[in-house]
Amino acid sequence: MHIFRIFLQTGVSFLCLTYCCCVGTAKLSDFPKSAADIDFTRYSAEINNNKTPFWTLETSAEYYIEKAKVVADTTLLSVIEKALGEKGYKIKSASLENKAVVGKRGLRFNEWSSVTGVYFKILNDKTQIYISTHITQDATGGARNNLAKKVGLLIEAAL
Repeated sequence: MHIFRIFLQTGVSFLCLTYCCCVGTAKLSDFPKSAADIDFTRYSAEINNNKTPFWTLETSAEYYIEKAKVVADTTLLSVIEKALGEKGYKIKSASLENKAVVGKRGLRFNEWSSVTGVYFKILNDKTQIYISTHITQDATGGARNNLAKKVGLLIEAAL
């Protein structure tokens, strides 16, 4: 009887620990609402000063694009929405005014559900795009693939 009680207490503790570790790590509300909240200057300096900035590593959850090409806001918004759609995301918010698009996609065979925010800034001589992806289920970080980069490569190909 005593062993059974210990097992139940341990089992319940294990379930509580598992639940605490597996609750959502990202929510739509966690993402910036506007491109004004992104430090494009820092990312631009990193990409222009380093051959391989730290945030482009395959285990990362972010990606930055800088093109010496000016693109219309509406065109860029359309390209971003299409790229997210091709990767299975449903657009949850999109704003030309805030220069931001946030999408969410469900669980895949080998990937956790995720939320991706894409933010852009158009200057006189270049277009800057910052992409950030976070999984929603697991505190471990999930699979080690850069979903932000996958979306970014589709955007780059369309530009």
